[in-house]
Formats: sequence, structure tokens, C-alpha cells
Amino acid sequence: KAEILERYLNLVYLGSGAYGVADAAQVYFSKPVQRLTLSEIATLAGLPPAPSQYSPLVDVEAAKQRRNVVLQRMQDAEFLTPERAEQVKEQALAVQPSSPKRLQVRAPYFASYIEKELPKYISPEAIEIGGLTIETSVNLKWQEIAQKVVKEAVELDGASQGFDQAALVAIDPRTGEVKALVGGSSYAESEFNRATQAQRQPGSTFKGLVYATAIAAGFSPYDSYQDEPYRVDGYRPMNYGNRHSNNWRSMVDALSSSVNVVAVKVLVDVGFEPAIKMAKDMGIHSKLLPTYSLALGAYEVNLLELTNAYGTLAAEGNHVPVHGIRRVINQKGETIYQADFKPKRVLDKGSAAITTWMLEGVVQGGTGSSASLYDRSVAGKTGTSEEARDLWFIGYIPQMATGVWLGNDDNQPTWVTSETAAYNWRQFMKQVV
Repeated sequence: KAEILERYLNLVYLGSGAYGVADAAQVYFSKPVQRLTLSEIATLAGLPPAPSQYSPLVDVEAAKQRRNVVLQRMQDAEFLTPERAEQVKEQALAVQPSSPKRLQVRAPYFASYIEKELPKYISPEAIEIGGLTIETSVNLKWQEIAQKVVKEAVELDGASQGFDQAALVAIDPRTGEVKALVGGSSYAESEFNRATQAQRQPGSTFKGLVYATAIAAGFSPYDSYQDEPYRVDGYRPMNYGNRHSNNWRSMVDALSSSVNVVAVKVLVDVGFEPAIKMAKDMGIHSKLLPTYSLALGAYEVNLLELTNAYGTLAAEGNHVPVHGIRRVINQKGETIYQADFKPKRVLDKGSAAITTWMLEGVVQGGTGSSASLYDRSVAGKTGTSEEARDLWFIGYIPQMATGVWLGNDDNQPTWVTSETAAYNWRQFMKQVV
């Protein structure tokens, strides 16, 4: 009975977000249980029947009346003398609220992601009962680095470059586990998670998936296309600055320099359906349509799924669904969920290696040079949507796929290129490697 009571007191909901007496002592009185006064203890003891109604943060008078009921029952049971009970009843109920320690979250955007993921794996009944322990994949050291990089990107670069938000996701491509996730510069100011909830045009980052489809279909990275003004079925893709070399350019060169006309020509040759299927197999869940603008990232995706797709290339063509929950244990100590994601071959190893080599060229001498690391090769792709509304860099090494997005919540244009996203990718990765 003592053990049952202990477990109950550690888990019972006591209002205002407090679970268990230790939590409630912190929430209502900002002190540990051992330092509570008799008045405060009686207040907590009176909460379980209607914690929201009797919470001293909701209705001090109702909480005081309920406290006095508890004191009277203690007197009736001869735990208190009438004099002592009366003395405590006369005391004012002074609250000193603070956040429960369990909610002093070191990774708030990651935690909100986990909270939204949980219903995918656990029944509503189990969630309602509560008392769950959720083991996650986050690396808190890397998470803190990511939070600092995102904050500094907005504070140091944003004002001068015309963006007010940033997001970063880091995934272990071998397991699909999220190691760091930051959905904005300040969770206190905005809980909107730009890593998982914001649907934005990926721009040229989508080209990496189109070229991967072409290589898997048997194209050579040295297959060439003429870089010239081009029109197909009334659609005319524009290169950056509307400039054309009017020369034949290989696929690897065109990817490195992010030539739009060549990307569309590659999509025309490889076909809409194979490109869409490959993107879906690699981890894109957002809606994609069979149009020529698909090659240039016209259809909105979120940062998490796009990073997961590039992680498939990092894992040599094996796709593992992205996830952050490893295990869930209920209040009885039973494991009620255990992650068991198996890699699925969606791209042959050779094609993945060739695509990675092509994307290494983007960093070594192309638009992603700001992401280069001094001690190892990086593969990745920049992306800038129309009017630079979205700035992206998605890059990887074998052990880590990381994506960075910069932009404005109101979709206003920025004043720069995705080079800034590549730079901030490097600011994170140079510490993580």
C-alpha cells in the first residue's frame, strides 16, 4: 500500500500543469516538498478531486476553502489538535508560482516535435492515462549548438539580410534518428515549428532528387545539355539573373552551378513520374505535381522531410524514415513502444555514390562553397526560391545529414542568396564533426 501511495503521489495530476506532489510544490510554491508548510501540504492534498477548480493559481479562495476541509479532516482523524488546525486555517494562502522543473525544457522545439509525433505510436488511451517516459534520439550537446547557431543567424545576419527566422535539422542518416531540431530563433516568442510545420518552396535543393533519379535511370553525370533560352509547352524556365552561357554543359557542371534550364531538360528526359516516385521513396511526403517547375522546387516541403531525403543519399541509397522517439515506457515500467525502423533500398549504391560525388562538386567549387569543412568532403545543395523568399542548404557527410532554412514567416523576400544558409550549416557542422 505504501508503494501504491508513493506512485500515486508521484503521478497524480494536481492542476496548472503539475503532475505529482514534487511538481506541484514547485509550481505553486517554488520549493521542494521537504520545505512545504502544513498549510501548503494541506493545499496540495486537497487538489486531486478537482485540480483545475481548486488550483490556487486559478482561484485562491476556493483553494483556501479546500485546504481548510483537509485540515478539518486531519483534526477529525486526530492528526491535528483543534488549536493547531484552527491556527493554520487562519493563515493566508501565499503562492509563489514557477514552471515545473520537468517543463524547464532544454530543447523546446524538439520537445514539441516529439509531442506531436507521440500519437503516431501510442494509443489515445495511453496518452490520456499519462505517466509516460519517452526516450528520444536527441543529442543535447548538438541541440544546444544548433540553437545557438539559429539564434545567431537571425540576430547577426537576419537584420542586414532581410530574414527574421531560421530553422535547422540534423539527422543520423544510418538510423533516421533526429539528433537536433530547432524550429525558430525563440520558442518563447513563437512556438511555430519551422522545421516541421512550415511548408516552403525548396528551390534548387530539389534538383538533387531530380539528378539522383536521372543517374538511377542510367544517365551519365557527363551527359550534356545546351544552356540556352528554353521553352516547353509554354513553360520557360529562367536561369539566375536570366543569364545563359549558350554552351553545352554536363549534368555535373550544371548541378554545381545550379543551372535551371538544364535541370528542367533533365526532368523532361527522365520523366515526371519517376522523379516524383524517387522523391517520395527518399522521404518527401508533401504533395508533388507532374509539372516542369517541379525540377526547380516549386512545390512546398518542410525542412525535416527534405533533410531526410538527402539523408537517403548519405546512407548510400538506403532510406530510413525520420523519427525522434526510441522507446516509450508506461507508468508500470512496461515498454509499450519500441522503434524498429529498417533501412529500405530505394536507390542503388552506385547511383547514390555518383549523385553524392556530383553534390560534392556543389560545395567544392559551386554555389555551396560556404559549407565546406576543412577536414572532410561535404555533399549538398543550395536552394533559393523566387525573390529569395527561402534560403536553403541541405548537406551531408556519411554520419550526419543537416538542413538549414532561412526566411520570413510572412513570406517577404530576403535580400541575399542561399550562401548564408550554407555558411550557417558550416557553423553547426564544424563543431559537430
